[in-house]
Amino acid sequence: MKKISKSALLFSILMLFLSESYSQNLGDKMEVLFSQFEQQHVLNGNVLVAENGKIVYQRSFGFANLENQEKNTNASAFQIGSISKTFTAVAILQLKEKGKLKLEDPLVKYFPEFPYTEITIQQLLSHTSGLPDKEELFLQRIENEPNRLFTNIDIIPAMRISRIPLAFNPGSNWRYCNMGYAMLAMLVEKTSKEVFSDYLENYIFKPANMHHSYLLKPKAGSNQVTGYRVRTHYLGDMEDIDTSKRVRPWSYNMRGFEGPTNIISTTEDLLNFDQALRTTKLLKAATIKEMLSPTLLADGKATQVDGEFGKASYGLGWFLQKDTSAGKIALHTGREPGFFSFFLRDLSHNRTLILIDNAESSAFGLACKESFNLLSGHEYFVGNVKTKRSLFLAYAKELYHKGADQAITLFNQLKTDTATYYMSEHELNDLGLELLDDHHDVAALEALKLCTLLYPDSWNTYDSYARALLDTGKKEAAILMYQKSVAMNPGNEQAKKMLKRIQSEQ
Repeated sequence: MKKISKSALLFSILMLFLSESYSQNLGDKMEVLFSQFEQQHVLNGNVLVAENGKIVYQRSFGFANLENQEKNTNASAFQIGSISKTFTAVAILQLKEKGKLKLEDPLVKYFPEFPYTEITIQQLLSHTSGLPDKEELFLQRIENEPNRLFTNIDIIPAMRISRIPLAFNPGSNWRYCNMGYAMLAMLVEKTSKEVFSDYLENYIFKPANMHHSYLLKPKAGSNQVTGYRVRTHYLGDMEDIDTSKRVRPWSYNMRGFEGPTNIISTTEDLLNFDQALRTTKLLKAATIKEMLSPTLLADGKATQVDGEFGKASYGLGWFLQKDTSAGKIALHTGREPGFFSFFLRDLSHNRTLILIDNAESSAFGLACKESFNLLSGHEYFVGNVKTKRSLFLAYAKELYHKGADQAITLFNQLKTDTATYYMSEHELNDLGLELLDDHHDVAALEALKLCTLLYPDSWNTYDSYARALLDTGKKEAAILMYQKSVAMNPGNEQAKKMLKRIQSEQ
């Protein structure tokens, strides 16, 4: 045996001591942070922090089931939403390693009826295909077939019938697309000769020791939690997603799409997945490097993504943060009705951060950012103040209870207090649509009108305002707003359909 020098032994002991000290200190800081969130009742789910595969901090919040008053535990299993895409990507890359497919292959090679003949497997993996997504393909059909559950086998027929053009030439741009990953799941089945759920179980879940993970359908003894949403943010009511008419197209009609979503997992299983990737149990080192490298577009430039967690590029199934000051960061988020999820891997320091929530909690995004700031040891996500509150939520509550004049007065009083309040276009838009769906028409029009004034460069604000105008009988104004939305975003097919419908009725 090779002798270990005294100095080397002392160095190893020192490093072990420093590592344990760091972990203890980090765990204490996490406890302070998440105790604040728990006291404010703004989280409902699980968090896990690990270094070198060892859990440094773990905690559960709130309820797995409100009706039974059953609390979340470390063993609770959650819908992880779009984090499922990372598993689909691994499955495709495994099949590539086995020689079952090539990433440069056009998808039509495997599905001759696929109407977009130039799109490759690599472009589906990297979201550079330009494919129409599920809302464009299925929302109108859901209106006509409200009780139908659509699945992967419906996708190609829907594409052939709709004849929606690609958003751009494949490989020339980036646009997130769920249907691309549903097609990849079909490709897994086609090339492996196995049902997608069985493939995941046999080649990913079992090898990675993910014994509590599965695709959509619960296992015997599963600890799957119930998903809830805040039915009306301006009142704070909670609602089981299965009873929500507003999200039914996503929670039921389009729930059958496998590949982009629908994996159920726990925080500890996701940690095992992370470690299985790091130790090349699932993929070879060269393939992992390819998966975690920025995708290059046709012009030679890397993909550019402006996400809620900062500027990033996209690899094959992973967002790759541009800012590497804290190390090389790969992450993915997930959102489904009733669920938020966040999976961050610090590849440079072998650190892992996982948060999953089953109530669309208001502080979820802030918890993700602040916990990573602690994990990285500096303000990686800059400008996040723990005491910040939503200005638009305060505005919407005032609007609902006291009317438009009081609400805009409150807004004008608070809008300069940026140390205390934050503003989000998407939040104001969602609040306005919630008010509209609950038939508070005057309040909805005010909120959505304010959104167009504050965010005049967003085509979506005009689209939402147009819907409110149309629903309240103001057709001429609705036409103008739909036309403005389409002029800003020619790919807004739903608005085009609404314009045709209004004009045909006239």
